[in-house]
Amino acid sequence: MRFGIISDIHGNLLALESVLEQLDAAGIDRLICLGDVVGYGPDPIECLDLVFDRDALMVIGNHEEAMLRPEIAKSFREVAREAIEWTSRRINAMRPDLVERIQQLPGMIYLESDLMLVHDSPIPGGRRYLVDETSAAPAFRGVDTSICLVGHTHLPGCFRRVGGDPSAVVESHVGSPGISLELDLDARFILNPGSVGQPRDGDPRAAYAVLDLDARRISWRRAGYDIPAAQARTLASGLPARAAERLALGA
Repeated sequence: MRFGIISDIHGNLLALESVLEQLDAAGIDRLICLGDVVGYGPDPIECLDLVFDRDALMVIGNHEEAMLRPEIAKSFREVAREAIEWTSRRINAMRPDLVERIQQLPGMIYLESDLMLVHDSPIPGGRRYLVDETSAAPAFRGVDTSICLVGHTHLPGCFRRVGGDPSAVVESHVGSPGISLELDLDARFILNPGSVGQPRDGDPRAAYAVLDLDARRISWRRAGYDIPAAQARTLASGLPARAAERLALGA
């Protein structure tokens, strides 16, 4: 079974279309989305429709939760808060049916016996950024399958821990484009595909991954897209200028 793994699309339709085109060419069996389809970008409705139309396995992200619960948005930084408020107004006015679908999204999905999906951390409660070995080590307490897929950080990469010992050393690997990693059976992994719509690793191209569960191998990939056009769409929508500027920076 080969899965296309996407996350953190953030209303960037042009980036999502480019990634889906590459995944179609790669011949994946199923699409997995790790949340945050909305927020920051100007096309949340179109992005949600694309992901739902693909029958993707999808968990809810913190930006979807903030759209449903305004008290969560209050803790966001200014640009993120303004963008999710804009997104909420737009979807509620134009496509309330999407609100109902978002409300039905689970916080965690188990797939077969090998795979669990979550937006930010396998440990329930609160939002956590797994950015290094120190932050990832305690998260392995919540990993009860061999592979856990997460998004949220906008940083492609991998954390690996051998065996079930909570004190075991956690290794990290950067998910650079073209890098492929074998997922050995005697270890557990937390894997992040990076962000489709707003990468933060210095590479502005849309990030995603392909996971071959039978071969136990993941590969990280990038898709170029028309960034100036995406910036123009963002500015024309009335969203904060910073949301457009950072697209070209990969930051």
